[in-house]
Amino acid sequence: MINQKEKVKLMFDYLQGPIWTSDIETGEPLTGIDIIDDDKVLPDLNLRCSELYSECYEFDVNNQPCIFNEATAKKNKKEILELLAKIKDRLDEINDGTFYIEDLATKEIEEL
Repeated sequence: MINQKEKVKLMFDYLQGPIWTSDIETGEPLTGIDIIDDDKVLPDLNLRCSELYSECYEFDVNNQPCIFNEATAKKNKKEILELLAKIKDRLDEINDGTFYIEDLATKEIEEL
């Protein structure tokens, strides 16, 4: 039997770091892949990236995120892309061959 690689998805949502999924308060990855979830470098990068992305949302009268503010996103774009590159570099560095990366986040931010 051939071992199938696990997919690590990088994408954004409000309060969610690019490593899907992760703890919204700490940035700690919750991928189910121990080498990623136990890494000491990724949580800080992931959390900061989440904070920059989430601050692009405006809220409605019920305090629910409803509008994505592209002007704020464009202001944060450079730092978000730098963090995404660091996250991908770190994932490549620790990859023991058990996972591959599906990066939807970088394209989304580059297109802003």
